[in-house]
Amino acid sequence: MSKLRYTEEHLEFLRDGYRSMNIRDLTKAFNARFGMGKTESQIKNTLNNHDIRCGRAPGDRLITRLRLYTEEQEQFIRNNYTGKSAAEMTAIFNSRFKANKKTLQQIKTFVHNRGITSGRTGCFPKGNKPWNTGTKGQGLTGPNRGSFKKGSVPPNRKPIGTERTCPKDGFILVKVAEPNPHTGAPTRYKHKHVYIWEQANGPVPKGMVVAFIDGEKTNCEPENLMLISRAELLALNRAGYGSALDKLKPSVLALSKLRVKTWEIVNRLKTTQRM
Repeated sequence: MSKLRYTEEHLEFLRDGYRSMNIRDLTKAFNARFGMGKTESQIKNTLNNHDIRCGRAPGDRLITRLRLYTEEQEQFIRNNYTGKSAAEMTAIFNSRFKANKKTLQQIKTFVHNRGITSGRTGCFPKGNKPWNTGTKGQGLTGPNRGSFKKGSVPPNRKPIGTERTCPKDGFILVKVAEPNPHTGAPTRYKHKHVYIWEQANGPVPKGMVVAFIDGEKTNCEPENLMLISRAELLALNRAGYGSALDKLKPSVLALSKLRVKTWEIVNRLKTTQRM
């Protein structure tokens, strides 16, 4: 099928029609006049290819294309929008123009595109007194079946001794009767292996940590716990203590402690020589 060549009559019709119609209406009129089935895209391309312009300003083009509001309706909105919300304006408009009702979104778009404002800021005016001034808590509604009663214990409160696994490091945590230093609560969750060691030996000294002899962080039996320095813990981790064979762990532990001790002695000698 050969491509249609637009005649001068076709182009003249488009030039005249585009001055008063948008592309949608112009396409319908063109097809009706010449018995064709052109699409809006084809008509638009023809207008561009032949440099045919509508001669309207962008604002006028929008109004002509939409044809949703008459001049009377636009003026009605301008006169009545002050002090109202978009929802209120929609209800008033639809009550006045029953034959041409609009949705809330259409009204919002209309006032936004034309810069029509209600004057509402969303802020309380200066000197405004809230309706609930002087009330507090249950003073608004009074107690109800969902209110906490004095001395009541929430059903989801975990008892002392409850254990869970820490999602961050995999250690076992246990709920103990110690003040929480962060929240001030009378209870807290604490690493179980540290808690067990402290029950037998007292607080962990500064710079020291409680570690696992077999390298298994869930084995919190007292005989599996040992107190080492942070430097020794670092040396153990570097030596792969946790993944070492059980029969080699004592040797890895002894070697790591020896390395830390050697480093401390060398560092002390260097410090002495500088003095």
